[in-house]
Amino acid sequence: MGAMFVFQIIFLVILILVIFAIIRVSTSLKHNDRINKYTINKLNNTRVTIGDKVVSVYYRFRERIVRFLEKSVYFKKKEKRYEKFDYIDNPMNIIATKFCIAILFFIGYFISSIYKSNFNFAFMLLFMIIGYFVLDIYLYFNQKIRNKHIEADLLKAIMIMNNAFKSGYNIIQGIDVVSKDLNGPISEEFSKISSDLNYGLEIKDAFERFYDRVNIPDARYIISSLSLINITGGNLVGIFDSIEKSFTNKKRIKDELNSMTSSSKLVFYILLIMPVLIVSLLLLLSPDYYSPLFKNPFGIFIILFSLILYVGYIFIIRKILKVDL
Repeated sequence: MGAMFVFQIIFLVILILVIFAIIRVSTSLKHNDRINKYTINKLNNTRVTIGDKVVSVYYRFRERIVRFLEKSVYFKKKEKRYEKFDYIDNPMNIIATKFCIAILFFIGYFISSIYKSNFNFAFMLLFMIIGYFVLDIYLYFNQKIRNKHIEADLLKAIMIMNNAFKSGYNIIQGIDVVSKDLNGPISEEFSKISSDLNYGLEIKDAFERFYDRVNIPDARYIISSLSLINITGGNLVGIFDSIEKSFTNKKRIKDELNSMTSSSKLVFYILLIMPVLIVSLLLLLSPDYYSPLFKNPFGIFIILFSLILYVGYIFIIRKILKVDL
């Protein structure tokens, strides 16, 4: 039982890596298609590779799932939650991809269970559920990382805009300078703000849309400050001077707090890794070590109770270490 569980975990990790590789390849092909519209390709090698064939089959299969899901009112409502990811062309493709990953997990478990001759319907459902939500987990953490990059570069953007206003630039020119001088997600977001202003939106409304996309508290502070311009007719340079000073002080305090809590965070991460490491080592040294727990209802209760304590520990300690400014 223990050896089979280790084998399935290893197979699951390999399957997740393969899925992420397919997602990366499909994303690269999309970008390549966009660039090819403006380039002249050489016709020296027109041979289709195996990878291209696999991706092509995947696209056709996903398109069939999309056509089927578009008939459902439930999934039409469900796709709205993915509209916040601006880099996704069609949100329904995400739901179809989730079904494809769930099917891959089912195939992977089915093959491994046939090889081990121990098919379990509950484990099959568990693998399919994990496969269905793998992409959601990836998108969640990808969005978190993206927002952290934006939050880290927002002070630089405010400083560049403030210097541009002092040099006589207007609001659209100042935002254009930020989109050109900075790289990464912050440049993309300020390009969208510039587009909103060019379409006639007010500066407050453009930054309101920016906040809705990234959901960063600092962006809300910018909106509150810009509201003063509409109410009191304040000076744009003075407003951004105040924003820059506030962000600078907040960053200094945040850096001091991070340095003070760095040792506590290190202890937290060590204690977070230790149970996983110990369980993995015991499974490698003695694959049947945890078999009695899986064969006894009380043992299963102990496993579930331990997992609840572990997740509760993570949640409570993160709340304690988190400092909101």
